[in-house]
Amino acid sequence: MCPAADRDRPTIPSVSRVRAISLEGPMTSTNPAAETSRATARRRSEGAGGREPGTGSWAPLAVLVLAQIGTSSDNAAMNIAVGSLTAELGATLGDIQMATTVFSLIAGAFMIAGGLIGVTIGLRRTMRIGLALAVLGEVVAACAFHIAVLTWGGRALMGVGACLVTPSVLGLVAALYEGRRRAVAFGAIAGAAALSTLSPIVLGAIMDAAGFRVTFAVLAAYFALVLGTTALLPASAPQAGRKRFDVAGMAVAAAGLTLFLLGTSRLSTWGVVFPMAGCPFTVAGLSPALPLMAAGLLLLALLVPIERAAEAAGGALIPRSYLASPAVRSGLLAVAMPFFFMGAQGILITPYLMLVAGFSAMQSGMLSLLSGIPMFCLATFLPKLAPRLSSRLIIRIGLAAIVAACLLMALGVEQEAVGAALFAGTMLGGIGVGAVNSQANNAVASAVRGRDAEQSGGIQGAARNIGLALGTAVGGTCLLLAMATLFASGAAEASIAGDLVRTAAEQGSTLMGPEAFAELAATWGAAPADGAALAAIHSQAQADALRLTFGLLGAVMALSLIGTRHLVETAAGR
Repeated sequence: MCPAADRDRPTIPSVSRVRAISLEGPMTSTNPAAETSRATARRRSEGAGGREPGTGSWAPLAVLVLAQIGTSSDNAAMNIAVGSLTAELGATLGDIQMATTVFSLIAGAFMIAGGLIGVTIGLRRTMRIGLALAVLGEVVAACAFHIAVLTWGGRALMGVGACLVTPSVLGLVAALYEGRRRAVAFGAIAGAAALSTLSPIVLGAIMDAAGFRVTFAVLAAYFALVLGTTALLPASAPQAGRKRFDVAGMAVAAAGLTLFLLGTSRLSTWGVVFPMAGCPFTVAGLSPALPLMAAGLLLLALLVPIERAAEAAGGALIPRSYLASPAVRSGLLAVAMPFFFMGAQGILITPYLMLVAGFSAMQSGMLSLLSGIPMFCLATFLPKLAPRLSSRLIIRIGLAAIVAACLLMALGVEQEAVGAALFAGTMLGGIGVGAVNSQANNAVASAVRGRDAEQSGGIQGAARNIGLALGTAVGGTCLLLAMATLFASGAAEASIAGDLVRTAAEQGSTLMGPEAFAELAATWGAAPADGAALAAIHSQAQADALRLTFGLLGAVMALSLIGTRHLVETAAGR
């Protein structure tokens, strides 16, 4: 905890007055506008049973839960749209990976700024703007005639909307609730994210029956409905004492995160060191992926002196209490890692099930029950039913469960199919994610205080989306590179003509069933025997690559346990 973060904060005599100032702006006995805001707050509290929203009403939490379900369900819709986008728009796996990554890339890049915008112009107003952009983004996606329109129109708009909605959700929880009620409220938000993992069941049925256009149109209607319910949220005003908006910090953070995540997401298509065929340009004859990542990290390093200067002006994008606190860093890692796992799991399992094992969108969605139910139950009810259980221990056990889940899923991958171990691993992964998510958000908010806790929504949201983007990018990149390498190695050992092997190697990183690959080989002029041999090699390569990638994912999750040693303890009575 850094005392400097609260140095200029006036002494407030009561908790209820803290909540009033946080939500309605500074109040004085001679300020008519403040008296009006205070009267409005009293009328709202009377409508909620005579208690202020910050201390009694759960109605605002219901709105926040609905908003969280919507933003998380949007990602689920993209994960199950693989078959429909491939059939209707001719999208490749790389196109779909890019469309999935763009949302997380944009949201992750601007999420921190979204938190600062929320405490600058008001959290409720920020949420409404974000929901309106979400409606527009889903409409563009529903009307897209090309994958590029869906990616850079619909997904980009949805990403900008999410970078305003998510910080507002998390910031309002910190502003409206305290103590055990805050822990329960954060658990409800985590439960909402878990509940959205069940949305593929409904969305998958719509996708199978009517395609991706109707599915995204349904999501647009949902966000419009949530936008209407924001009338239940208490009106919020800019925080007192905030002097300026940290434009320089926002620009540097957004540019750094964008370059880093873009480079990461294109490793598989541009090449790690040497450029691949689809690489748009080179840097000194090398793939631009790693230089982009390095440039992004350099810009992020520049944030430290920039934010020190912005702190003095009262409008830092990242307050000093975040930069100086090991507890905050450990908490943000705990926030990010479950999303890293879910991002990688989504890009690994769903395409394999649908393109190789022959699952429909509905069947793929049903798999989410195995992870979604335990995830929802633990995230929602654990803070309420076991408030005295060590939050640090729960997070560590959850991460260890995810490690074991990765190993089980690796064992469950079979050629052209999946086994029982994959389903068991999916359930165990849901248990681990639910346990971590039940505590992680509160661990960050409890490591700081006052307005820094309210602003933490943007930084936590950035951690979520960076984790999701990195998981999607790293998982997809490792899978495609491993497939290409294993296929090329297997094809070189077979007694097949060299020119045919070279042609086939270009398709070695594409997920598909053996029949589809054999038909593709026939278009290259391959004899039936050679086509069948290449299809068998490809089938083995993609199964082995998926197993290898799950093993790597488990190793990354195991390493993240090291970063939990500074977690703040939020359990009651500790």
